[in-house]
Amino acid sequence: MNLERLKKGKLKFLILECLNEKPMHTYEIIKTIEKKFGGIYKPSPGSVYPVLKNLVNQKLVGVDERDSKKVYYITEEGRAEYSRMKEKITSFFATHNEYRKLVSKLMDVGLLLYSYKDELRGEKYEKASQIIDKCREEIESILREMT
Repeated sequence: MNLERLKKGKLKFLILECLNEKPMHTYEIIKTIEKKFGGIYKPSPGSVYPVLKNLVNQKLVGVDERDSKKVYYITEEGRAEYSRMKEKITSFFATHNEYRKLVSKLMDVGLLLYSYKDELRGEKYEKASQIIDKCREEIESILREMT
C-alpha cells in the first residue's frame, strides 16, 4: 500500500530518521519505513530514489559505494535538519491534541484492515471500501461546513 504517495517532505523526514539510526542502502530504508508503519505503508523505490538524490544534492545525506551497492548516511547538516523537522512535528502534535487522537484512530483502522488483508476480498472488500468512502465524504462535509 502506498498511502496515496506520502508527500515528499514527509518521506524526506522518514528517510532522514532511518539514516539517523545508521547508514543504509535503499532497500533497508524502504524496509525500515515499512516496519515503522506496521506494513500498511511501503514507499516504492521510484519515490525513495528522487528524495535520496535531492538529499544528497542538499548535502544532508552522503553516499558511499560498498560491495557495488550505494550506502547512504546522514551528514551533520542532515542531523541538524532532521532535528529541526522532528521538533516541528513534535510541537505540532503537542499543540494539536485532538488532531493527534483522530490520526491515531485512523491508524487503528489501517492496522485492523492490515491484520485482515488476506481475508479482505470480494464482498468484504467492497463493504469496507464503501464504509471508508462514506466516512471520508461525511468528514469532508463537516469540515466544509466549518469554513
